[in-house]
Amino acid sequence: MKLTDNIIVFENKAYLSAAEAIIINGEKDFLKPAEEATDIAGYEKIVPWGAENDLPDKIIEKVGQADIVQANLFFNICVAYGQGIKPMYKEVENGKAVFKELDPTDKIDLEILDFFENNDLDGFFLEQVTDMATFFNVFPEIILNKTGTKIVSLRHKEASMSRWGSILPKENRITRHYYSAKWHDSPEKEDITETKVIDRFNPIESLKEYKKEDKTENYRYIIPVHFPTPGRTYYQVPYWWSIFESGWFDILVSIPKIKKALVKNQLGIRYIIYLGPNYMPKILEDEGIDLNNKEAVTKRTKEEYQAIQNFATGEENAGRGLIAFKNYLPVASGVIEEKDIEIVALVNPIKEGELIADVEEISNIISYAMQVHSSMIGSVPGKSKGSFSGTDKRELFQMKQSMIAPFINRIMRPLKIIKAYNNWDPRLVFVNPQFEFTTLDQNASGKQLNEKTE
Repeated sequence: MKLTDNIIVFENKAYLSAAEAIIINGEKDFLKPAEEATDIAGYEKIVPWGAENDLPDKIIEKVGQADIVQANLFFNICVAYGQGIKPMYKEVENGKAVFKELDPTDKIDLEILDFFENNDLDGFFLEQVTDMATFFNVFPEIILNKTGTKIVSLRHKEASMSRWGSILPKENRITRHYYSAKWHDSPEKEDITETKVIDRFNPIESLKEYKKEDKTENYRYIIPVHFPTPGRTYYQVPYWWSIFESGWFDILVSIPKIKKALVKNQLGIRYIIYLGPNYMPKILEDEGIDLNNKEAVTKRTKEEYQAIQNFATGEENAGRGLIAFKNYLPVASGVIEEKDIEIVALVNPIKEGELIADVEEISNIISYAMQVHSSMIGSVPGKSKGSFSGTDKRELFQMKQSMIAPFINRIMRPLKIIKAYNNWDPRLVFVNPQFEFTTLDQNASGKQLNEKTE
């Protein structure tokens, strides 16, 4: 915490002592993509993930700062995982689809079952679901046997450590994948692993062509899999990341820190002033101040804080209003407001709990963006809660299960390629069993199995 005259600055917040107000600054350009590919450690044209090539790490860090975001993400992962993946035969009997388990005593079936067991397919699936829910990008790797005739391994590559190579003019697709745990720390060439990427639209022929080229028995390839978002070629932007752009996430994680600072320093507070992520950058840009000049940015920011305090405390401003602008940002369904500046009056937030009411409102907005109904994961802070019956919750949960079908379909893509390359039985399908909750009069346990195929 830094004292500047009668203004206390801590992290991206400030306390205006004369106005008894807290200022919260939103973060700008957090999700700004890199403008062009970069040569790194001797590898040509690696596409950075984010302006500083560390966006996945920043997302992971931010998710860990907010319990409601972590809980929602965990819920989405668990729903998508269901009961894992199970290989089964799909047949038609009397006009209806019937699913049958594989026979471990059959030589062909045993090969498939061994593949699932030796590659820990349930673990692979869980890792893929986690990265898909978080980043909308996954990076499965397949490994062929020494002769290149069969795919024998399926591995998960961490999304946070993965980067794409730039699309070359002659190839018209992504052909290289780069893997490293040191993207944030200027990796050397030995810290990076380069792997070829198969053609997502013609995977089998692509594999056969690569096999002809590779004479070192190093048959390892990445399958490109993602959940598409508009205008993105390399790295997708999940719809729920709107909570970062809108500024609601910054407000949510600021509230516990504000309360801690209030209790620790015995600060009085009557207002919270929310500054949107574009508020200060617009001022700095209009005045021609270089954003990289920290001294100039700090000086101008302090002047703006002082101007806000003068407005809040000046007698001549009593009864007057403040002109501010706001934008409407699209989320999963609908829009949310993004205001350049908002002043909220409080009545002793420590005793009366107004900040807790803010947490309730923001948690609901964030849960809406992440498409998680609070009734399915527990309550959010607040005194007044709506009541939902068991039927309502069951229907909400089943609606949620139906919505994750596209994600499961994408994650199953490598298994379909393996099935085709290994010449497994055409009847083979990959099932993602889901629990379907029912009433006790239909099933004593209250749940039954609902099998969803590839």
